[in-house]
Amino acid sequence: MRQFVKRDRGNALIMGALSFAVLASFGVLTIDVGRIFVTKNQLQNAADAGALAGASLYCEGVDPTDDEVKDRVRLVGEAHRALSMDLPRNVDIPNSQITVTDDQANSRHVVEVTTQTPTRQYFLNLLSFAAKDPSVAGNSANVHAIAAAACGATCGVQCVKPWSIPDRWDDRTAIAGYTGGNKRPNWQNDNAWNSEDLTTDVNGNGLYDPGDGYTDGNANGQYDAENYNSLLTGYIPDPYPGNYLSPSGDLGLELTLKANNGSAPAPGQYYAIDLPPVNRGTPVTGGDEYRENIARCNQATVWPGDWLQPEPGNMVGPTNQGMRDLIAQDPGAYWDNITQSVQGSVFPISPRIVLIPIYDPRIPLNSGRQKDIQVVKVAAFFMEQMEGNAEVRGRFLKVRQPGEPCVAGGGGGGGATSFTYTLSLIR
Repeated sequence: MRQFVKRDRGNALIMGALSFAVLASFGVLTIDVGRIFVTKNQLQNAADAGALAGASLYCEGVDPTDDEVKDRVRLVGEAHRALSMDLPRNVDIPNSQITVTDDQANSRHVVEVTTQTPTRQYFLNLLSFAAKDPSVAGNSANVHAIAAAACGATCGVQCVKPWSIPDRWDDRTAIAGYTGGNKRPNWQNDNAWNSEDLTTDVNGNGLYDPGDGYTDGNANGQYDAENYNSLLTGYIPDPYPGNYLSPSGDLGLELTLKANNGSAPAPGQYYAIDLPPVNRGTPVTGGDEYRENIARCNQATVWPGDWLQPEPGNMVGPTNQGMRDLIAQDPGAYWDNITQSVQGSVFPISPRIVLIPIYDPRIPLNSGRQKDIQVVKVAAFFMEQMEGNAEVRGRFLKVRQPGEPCVAGGGGGGGATSFTYTLSLIR
């Protein structure tokens, strides 16, 4: 044996042959692994694009069927190509590889997409490293990718502007037989919130509850007030069953915002407000802070259910300056009635799109009892043009806005009631 080892003639040839075989194996292995990674990346791109496209339907102000979502997934996802065996081919995404889920607990819709294709393998199959699939050839491996995207309503948002308007109530339905006090007969179409006055408010919530005292102006033996419900009468971006004041939703609804100099809520009339909300910190007051909150993003988060403190004093000057400055940042932006969206902006999201808290009109300010207003939702509003002193005309829209997701039962309905949303890959 020692003699054989000492005889080195021919050993180099043997070692060379062995080395060549090892190197060749590694070369083929590298090709196999490379094909898998390339194919995986191509399939992932197709799955990501398809999932985002499908989920985006829920963000576009429509209520799509599952079939419509899957059609959108295929339209976008199958436009991508992936290495299938030896040639790149368009990715195939059958319905069985698309899952649509209504995640009501988090006020979002989730679209999950799986893409897969066989790819040629030379060495990995021999070593059983690649996953076997009986549907593919013996010298190939099945490669797959999974993506999930979600469109979800956001309820806790930052960067709100220091203006708050009342939500919409039913001002057109008559209160039968009402003739009392100084109210307009039947309270119809007077552009003001009307209700009988409370004389006692046992729990101090500003709302009538059984057992509270009130002035029965029409002597009908019951408490009367105009109808309000955040979902059924209030401003909503998308159609909501039962909302009889806006069956088609309020995307594109034109509204003029003007300062409210009194205490009674009126459509489009805003209170200047301080931030943060009273229940989340100590509001910072003053004209300088108010002007800063118009010009820049205040990082205070505002949720439905929060309480806002109105800013006392005359804010007409700072409001005029702030509104003009915002419009001047993006002068070419305009509202397009055909697409129901903002066009012509030089920004991904125009600075003329602002977030405005909307408050409950049933709890009007009262210097003796009620000094704060309660948020029911936050609206996105495109500022079209100044109309007068501290007045701006604009339209409601939906906008992609980072924030805390709406949680069922946690304040804010989300979905059709949310003007802000996120669209993102979650897997």
